[in-house]
Amino acid sequence: MREMKILLGLLVWLITGSAMAQWTVDPQGSYVGFASVKNELIAENHSFKEISGSVSTSGEAEIVIELASVETNIPIRNERMQAMLFNVADNPTAVVSSLLAVGEYTSLALGQSITQDLRLNINLNGTDVTRNAKVKVTRSADDAFEVTSLGPVLVHASQFALSEGVEALRKVAGLQSIELMVPVTFDLRLVATPQ
Repeated sequence: MREMKILLGLLVWLITGSAMAQWTVDPQGSYVGFASVKNELIAENHSFKEISGSVSTSGEAEIVIELASVETNIPIRNERMQAMLFNVADNPTAVVSSLLAVGEYTSLALGQSITQDLRLNINLNGTDVTRNAKVKVTRSADDAFEVTSLGPVLVHASQFALSEGVEALRKVAGLQSIELMVPVTFDLRLVATPQ
């Protein structure tokens, strides 16, 4: 009987502990990527290596992307994007914020998933743009969740005043064209940090 009470107490602590936790982005287990299309037919995938962020107990999420960590698998192109497109000296980060239904997440059983529609606010180059995203949320561990985009979030370079930077990249690379519409995908691992 005593063992049962201890077990029940532990379960209650785990459930309420997760519900009351703040969630932190695990940078090693998270991914934010985007694709570019050049000369109308050639698509390439890129990503950011440094991602951080947190979700408060009330569900307020803020994800910070270090733009200097852009990875295109070509060092000179990384440098050009940092300087000519993102201007990381003046605009080092992009910040994505949203409101998550953390209560629904913490009620998931291990391995269980739900889908949700999120409203994202993207701050980049001093400009805020809102986008909708459908995500799949999976409880991957007692203290961790995966939030994965179920389709690309489409952003246009002109909305963030980046069109001139794209044109500068096109010229220096000797390309016919670089598409201004950019699909972005993400897979974020959130880990509980009890209060």
